[in-house]
Amino acid sequence: MHPLFYAALVLAGLTALFLPYYCKIAYSEKNKTTLQVKMFLSSLFLLGAILSLPTAEHTRHGFIYLMLCAFILCFVGDFLLGLSDRMAIFTAGSLCFAAGHTLNLIAFSLASHHFFPDVKWWNGAEIGTFIVLVCVMLLIWVLRKPPFQTLFIPLFAYYFLVALAATKAVWFGLRMTALTPWTAMLPVGALLFLCSDYTLGMLRFKAHPKTVAFKSFSTASYFVAQMLTVLSMYFIIRYP
Repeated sequence: MHPLFYAALVLAGLTALFLPYYCKIAYSEKNKTTLQVKMFLSSLFLLGAILSLPTAEHTRHGFIYLMLCAFILCFVGDFLLGLSDRMAIFTAGSLCFAAGHTLNLIAFSLASHHFFPDVKWWNGAEIGTFIVLVCVMLLIWVLRKPPFQTLFIPLFAYYFLVALAATKAVWFGLRMTALTPWTAMLPVGALLFLCSDYTLGMLRFKAHPKTVAFKSFSTASYFVAQMLTVLSMYFIIRYP
């Protein structure tokens, strides 16, 4: 394994070390300390993605550059969402994440076509997975009956995008396990990212009470998801 992968493992260790502390302080109101710790954690997964660049066997399908741009957008989104709870800033941060998910969707679609050219762009298993994810999210939303019903359409347009990217990542990661079992980290990371986005929306739009456990899960699942995705990249880009 490339030595830089072990550097990424150190970054993952730092994430595991500081994440409980951030989950503890993130429950309170946003302040300078919570923003600083959040951006430190975000810089860890971004640095991990950057360190993967020299380990790539080739970059013909642009996968690694698309993923790096997606991580940069997530980093910017983290900064904006950590600044304030004002709707304008929240919207700007959400747009950054939407752009990041779009790049993820493109990256995993292109990589899947590159490694598995005989597989359709969207096959029955992927369509079925997407439908299940969307139906589950819709069902939870309907049952919770949040007060912000006027934002239903733009919110679920965003969740549809997240579900599309997660579906593509899940099935691409599963297919890649035929080459290396370590890419199983990617499906786990993709589903955790989906859970994090969805639970964050539930907290933001008061579809679920802000409890310590629920907020901690929403926060921790995001950073774990990002780091798992970063680590899986090192195994994906080993292959030409």
